[in-house]
Amino acid sequence: MGLDINSIQFLVAAHKRGLELGDVLMIGRQDLNVYPAKMRQILAEAGLVTELFAPDAPDTGFAEPAFKSLGAKNVFSLDASAFEGAEYVHDLNQPVGDSLKQKFDLVFDGGTLEHVFNFPVALQNCMEMLRADGRLILHTCANNWCGHGFYQFSPELFYNVLSEDNGFEVERMILHVVGPYSQWYEVVNPRDIQSRVELFNSFPLQLLVQARRKKSFHSLPRHRNKATTRLAGRNLRRIFPRLGVPNSLRPCPEWRGWEMS
Repeated sequence: MGLDINSIQFLVAAHKRGLELGDVLMIGRQDLNVYPAKMRQILAEAGLVTELFAPDAPDTGFAEPAFKSLGAKNVFSLDASAFEGAEYVHDLNQPVGDSLKQKFDLVFDGGTLEHVFNFPVALQNCMEMLRADGRLILHTCANNWCGHGFYQFSPELFYNVLSEDNGFEVERMILHVVGPYSQWYEVVNPRDIQSRVELFNSFPLQLLVQARRKKSFHSLPRHRNKATTRLAGRNLRRIFPRLGVPNSLRPCPEWRGWEMS
């Protein structure tokens, strides 16, 4: 579990769009898998403070300095045990108590949910721990992750669960091949084009999802099994060789490759 160059880039882009992090909860204490020199470069280019990644700054290997550099007031973590120093110890297979509900402005997961067997309850926990107008940001596995955790996720799942029916809206969804040089593609809401997701490719893929909590809900999230988007495009055939019409996967104009240093 951790923040890589793609999730850092995604968080920086969210900050540029006006996201205020406030009180942050990491699902699992997240590692930071970006070198300090690269973090200084990314933060400086975004006009953010770099002091927490100065050459003489302590490096714990965890992601709290990244969130604080982006303006977080407090950064906490929740885990199934306290072995990495999580402030909250809870098994996400079970519902969280009232003391954790509507407590955080940002809930971030960089690789936990696919390892929780009772995924519907785990996702509902993440949703319920957000305050009104808070954000849920996920960086999780899509295609070709067999053997990594229990699940691989479709965009359709998040667009349907993190929906207005459940008091949420997906503000942004990115699909990318795993790795620091991978192109980003914006994934369109399947309800907008009334077409299913059918994606066949030969590379491991990840989803970056940002959703906003609009209001409270009092029951298990509802989800519809409506048609989704057909992720496609002639210009994507090198990476996604069996795709059709490019109606739901759009190259992200703000993307650029990142080099590890």
